[in-house]
Amino acid sequence: LSTLKMYKRSTTTRKLRLLNNRIMENTRKYRYIRGIASLLFGCAICLFWGLYYPHHLHYHEQFQLFLFTPEYGIDKCLHPGGIAEYIAEFLTQFYYFAWAGATILAIVIVLIQRQINWLAKQMGASDFWYPLSFLPSILLWVFLCDENALLAFPVSITLALFALIIQRKITHPWGRIIYTLLIMPVLYWIVGGGAYFIFVIGVAIGHCIKPVPIVSNKSYIWIPIYILLGILCPLLAQSLTQYPLLSLMTGIDYYRFPMIVPNTLLVVIATVAITPGALALLPPPVKSTKAWMGIISTLLLIGGGTWIHAASNSDKEEAMKYDYLTRMKQWNQIIKAAENKEPNSPFSVTCLNLALAKTGQLGDRMFHFYQNGTEGLIPTFQRDFTSPLPTSEIFYHLGMINSSQRYMFEAMEAIPDYKKSGRAYMRLAETNLINGQYAVAAKYLRALQHTLFYKKWATNAMSYLNNDEKIEKHPEWGWLRKARYTEDFLFSDTEMDVMLGLLLQHNKSNRMAFEYMLAYVLQKKDLERFMKYYPLGKDLGYNHIPISYQEALIFIWTQQHPNFQGLPWSISRNVLEGVSEFARVYMTQKDSEPILRPKYEKTFWYYLLFRK
Repeated sequence: LSTLKMYKRSTTTRKLRLLNNRIMENTRKYRYIRGIASLLFGCAICLFWGLYYPHHLHYHEQFQLFLFTPEYGIDKCLHPGGIAEYIAEFLTQFYYFAWAGATILAIVIVLIQRQINWLAKQMGASDFWYPLSFLPSILLWVFLCDENALLAFPVSITLALFALIIQRKITHPWGRIIYTLLIMPVLYWIVGGGAYFIFVIGVAIGHCIKPVPIVSNKSYIWIPIYILLGILCPLLAQSLTQYPLLSLMTGIDYYRFPMIVPNTLLVVIATVAITPGALALLPPPVKSTKAWMGIISTLLLIGGGTWIHAASNSDKEEAMKYDYLTRMKQWNQIIKAAENKEPNSPFSVTCLNLALAKTGQLGDRMFHFYQNGTEGLIPTFQRDFTSPLPTSEIFYHLGMINSSQRYMFEAMEAIPDYKKSGRAYMRLAETNLINGQYAVAAKYLRALQHTLFYKKWATNAMSYLNNDEKIEKHPEWGWLRKARYTEDFLFSDTEMDVMLGLLLQHNKSNRMAFEYMLAYVLQKKDLERFMKYYPLGKDLGYNHIPISYQEALIFIWTQQHPNFQGLPWSISRNVLEGVSEFARVYMTQKDSEPILRPKYEKTFWYYLLFRK
């Protein structure tokens, strides 16, 4: 009997050991699977922002100016959420390089997913529900597709979840209570309203689902205390700051427009707060576990991809691409992008026309691309923080330095969250250097010297202060100083051709001003002024008459003469044959536009007669 008992005991021990080994192998296997899933998720995020949405990152970077100064850091710490905003702005400056920004977003979003999974596991969630831990991060990804969604929001969520994880790791009952009571006002000041309530809700849910044993088993009485304190913190902050209660409750720095709270932001806050507890409450299926996990993962993949695709805006990304390439003076890249996919928004067309002018192709190829009138050439001023940017670039390269300065300054001052702009500071420093306003230029350059990516440029530009001779030798600033207006006069946005004429009159070698002046009247379909301005270009070094000018000249000639005899201009044979065929079809066909479009859509004649 003794031997039999020993045999049974050893057999039971062996079975338990085998069972434990199998559990450990399965746990290790699921850990690897979870790690690979998170890694693939991060790679997808990185590729999305690096390949498909990179210029949204550049867009964010240009509308802030992160300074490495004590005053800047202290100023950020003086309002709720300012510390998280400071961290986010530090990271956002790396958006200057798209892949660096894509990597940062991937790390932050995946980190939030892993934090949610840890909290769910700690509350008792099954490994089966691991795919659902990606849901809050997917929704956050959707929110960040909005060009006005700021990095401060995911950074604040990360800090709030870290605080909640620390709270769950404290096992001593009173230690956890004291930590929670002390961290709540501190966390509110660090992350701001919206993310702070993730912590408050997470603490309350944690007490309901898996409370830590407390003396007399009265842990639930602390839940209303935590909620009351959670509401009290924003109310107290209102008495200390001048922010409205709505911003103090939902977060000050999460969205570029301070008084707008997108529904997606609220959905993300709610989803992040309740997901760990919800996963802990869900029981795993009894059968076909792997099949159900596959179904859930597939639904998340399809649904998440659909959400993200619906939230992303390729038209805005295209406009931001053109603006970024204009800022970086990548003229050939702009033209190449337009050749691959013709732009159709005024913003993009404006950048394209500038690129054509800078490469000497505006007169020849202007109507080879879609033109929407003078708004796609020199847009009228609008009081916002984006549309004046390409117009400022146009004025700068034309030599209208004061107008460029005014448009850039107005754009910076119109930024909704009242931040400054690194891009604007550079341009304002340049315009003041060109104008000889050295004290003002020094103010902008000294600020740029406290940045990471503009410091080198600013230090070099400082050497031009009070040095007229050196500026005149600069390949760009020297030319613009010669080309700019020097006489005072009333500037008129509605008579831009006259303004360009005055610019050309001041410097008769300003070929770009001449081409913009003729493009302006052609796009206004003002052929009388075109004929008046055209002779002004005779001394600008053209080796041929640009194609769009040829098409305008020959059209005017055909309105007054029956044939081409006595033609005073050197018009190519292709243009002569083209206008003859165009006129024949136009005069003989009742509905000629569909017939003429395939062959003549990229001519001035088609623009003149069919574009509205």
